[in-house]
Amino acid sequence: MKNRILVVDDNRLIVTLLKVNLTSAGYEVVTANDGLAGLKAAIAERPDLIILDVMMPEMDGFEVARQVRNNTLVSHVPIIMLTARNTSESIVAGLDAGADDYLAKPFDMTEVLARVKAHLRRSRTERSLNPITNLPGNIAIEEKLKQLAASPEPFAVIYTDIDNFKSYNDSYGFLQGDVVLRTLGLIILQCITMCGNPHDFVGHIGGDDFVICSTPDKVDGLCQQLITSFDELMPKLYHEDDRKRGYVLGHARDGQYVKHPLITVSLAVVTNEYRSFDSSGQISELVAEVKCLAKQIPHSIYIKDLRSSRASAQDASYERGPEDPPLSVALVCADRTLRLVLPVTLGRAKIKVMVCDTVAEALSTDVTAVIVDDVLLDESKLGVLAEAKENGRAVIVLGPPASDGDDLGATRTRTACLPKPYNFTHLASLIRQVHCCPAG
Repeated sequence: MKNRILVVDDNRLIVTLLKVNLTSAGYEVVTANDGLAGLKAAIAERPDLIILDVMMPEMDGFEVARQVRNNTLVSHVPIIMLTARNTSESIVAGLDAGADDYLAKPFDMTEVLARVKAHLRRSRTERSLNPITNLPGNIAIEEKLKQLAASPEPFAVIYTDIDNFKSYNDSYGFLQGDVVLRTLGLIILQCITMCGNPHDFVGHIGGDDFVICSTPDKVDGLCQQLITSFDELMPKLYHEDDRKRGYVLGHARDGQYVKHPLITVSLAVVTNEYRSFDSSGQISELVAEVKCLAKQIPHSIYIKDLRSSRASAQDASYERGPEDPPLSVALVCADRTLRLVLPVTLGRAKIKVMVCDTVAEALSTDVTAVIVDDVLLDESKLGVLAEAKENGRAVIVLGPPASDGDDLGATRTRTACLPKPYNFTHLASLIRQVHCCPAG
């Protein structure tokens, strides 16, 4: 669809010159020969940009600009003013009246076309921004998903949805609800800075729905950090009484009190690691399917689709055949997010997770492997793990990062080590490996 440009000038030669060149550049052009006619045309034609002369009969360009800015239908339209009076006073008056740019007569047509193109591009971007978070909106999101579907490069789309947001809005009001949305937007941007790529994309679909476009290698770190930050910051946006109770009291339609849980976040992750996409619509459909699974979990969670294009089972990570032995692990970890996420994620890989409070409790269980967060390990616990490993118990330690030099190989205390941020697909593979040979 062509962009429509309104040219308003009482000099018919200039109007003709602009119309011919703008039409040749691919624009639809509407013209008016005085200020009053120009204002009427602006309201009736709803142009994408207005080129407006200053000195005109009936109504000068300054007044036209003021009235355009005061009309809701066209207040957003960029205005480029043409002026023969190339003085600071005239330029300032035009900008104060609502103009976005100015060109002095006589003008260079190449410059006119360049400025028109630049203002249309900026206007399109600004109109796409979500007014609450100032993040790119639906238009930009759709364009980004189309780019991803058409590219052979690896990508990951993270759909972010706030659980129980409506009940929060009902209890605290939409203005405070907007604070929640802005806070989530800032959390996402911070997580990308910490764990993502420099050019990762963030968009706000509307309401409590956000989209992150990154790469598969960054997904686990992004999601883990996002959930941790969300669960740490969002409770602070509740009154102290509600926060301590862990729920908000509301009213059902019959007038009875009802307990609404505190807000959590569900993340649905789709990548092209194991399947290809022909359109943005296919990406959106799969994201919606995975989101439905994530929304069934009553706490913050992320679920990543790992099926191939040929897979049709609901399981989004791993299908274990009937000949595979049952797998189970004991987890010792102080990270609340990990204690919640890991049982669900590994459960989808048919690995049962027992969450334990101490290393001793974990070692007392009859499981395939013991998983321990390295931040909990002191000298005494290291000795216990070393003895357990010598006795054939598989021990997987979470951390430190790969850059610290531990190459996932065996040490005195561990069978294997998983670096941060955690890749749960890799963790599931490690569990199966240590099941085959628990200690080397």
